[in-house]
Amino acid sequence: MEIDRYRTIDGLRGIAAMAVIVQHCLEFSPLNNPSATIASPIAYLFVNDFNFGRFGVILFFFISGFLIPSSIANQPKPLVSFAIGRLFRLYPLYWFSVVLAIAVMAVLGMKLPSLAMVLANTTMFQLLLGFENILYPYWTLLIEHFFYILCALLFVVGALHSALRMQYVAALAAGGIILLSCVLIALPAIKYAKPAADLMYTASFLFAMIVGHNIRMAQGSDQRQARVLIAAAFVVVFAFIFVARVRVGGYSLLLSPASVFFSTVGALAVFLLALRWRAFTSAAFVYLGRVSYGLYLFHGIALWVAMALIGKSGGTLHFALLILLVFGLALATSALTFNLVEEPFIALGKLIRRRVVRNAGHKAPVAALFPSPAEVTQEDALQPFSKEAT
Repeated sequence: MEIDRYRTIDGLRGIAAMAVIVQHCLEFSPLNNPSATIASPIAYLFVNDFNFGRFGVILFFFISGFLIPSSIANQPKPLVSFAIGRLFRLYPLYWFSVVLAIAVMAVLGMKLPSLAMVLANTTMFQLLLGFENILYPYWTLLIEHFFYILCALLFVVGALHSALRMQYVAALAAGGIILLSCVLIALPAIKYAKPAADLMYTASFLFAMIVGHNIRMAQGSDQRQARVLIAAAFVVVFAFIFVARVRVGGYSLLLSPASVFFSTVGALAVFLLALRWRAFTSAAFVYLGRVSYGLYLFHGIALWVAMALIGKSGGTLHFALLILLVFGLALATSALTFNLVEEPFIALGKLIRRRVVRNAGHKAPVAALFPSPAEVTQEDALQPFSKEAT
């Protein structure tokens, strides 16, 4: 059933958010030991062979690829409508997280960011402007914006909603990444190896979202072969990336080429199997998915608070307490802000999008596009502009 598929997507969002939280808590655990050997199998596995954070991030990117392109519909002013939807979906809660992060930093006596850094962080493009993220997870939002721009370009050239053309796009992206990987494998010490590796890094995330979109368009019962080919191409591309990163140098002490490969392929397997079996549709998973954006934004702040309260994890029980505290604080904040920030602004965005579509071709004043507060209802937030546009 179609409704089960969308409940599965929400459930997967919840799984992805939880995986990221677990990873970031693990980084303050004794299990996070880069020098661990196979004699300490659990610590060795966490550091060398599997990264929950990368698993969660790739799962989020698959979900974005699966959903986002469908929100650019064949209607009047489609790109304007799309931009409005993304603005009201992402920025209000993001801005709140920036303010909350600064407030918590002040309370905990942490070094505060400069005004320029704060202003840059309000754009989501701070890394391009030469500033650090106030909260580390913000980096994925820049990748999301790259994908939105790519979707808009593909829509303009008539490829976004064509299964055949998107297969060509996926093949072209795969070929480009494999070619770049081969150059790095053959010439790991080349002068521009680092920028090339960074380019490959970003391109791999966009490729994951392109694959998510292709999987969406191959959901028919007669498309099994297409899904298998898409999945196989994805694994092959990341196998080349794995070899290239081994040759050029790993990512960091906490992120090995092997852990990236296995976590990424694992995310693909979970994504495909969940869609096949309509898994993770229970009320708990679906709710976690609905508040997953808040969980993702706020868990870093919750981790600061938890660390201030109980310190670094000194053992298994202490680590369990850290996870419970971080998850509890992040969930409470996400639940509250979902009702007070996310839902109202999502509803407002949808109403404005409808007015943009309705007034297309008419010279309506800009003020006429904005509804009065009384017109913005919870029902508007819960009922998407189109079923795929959330």
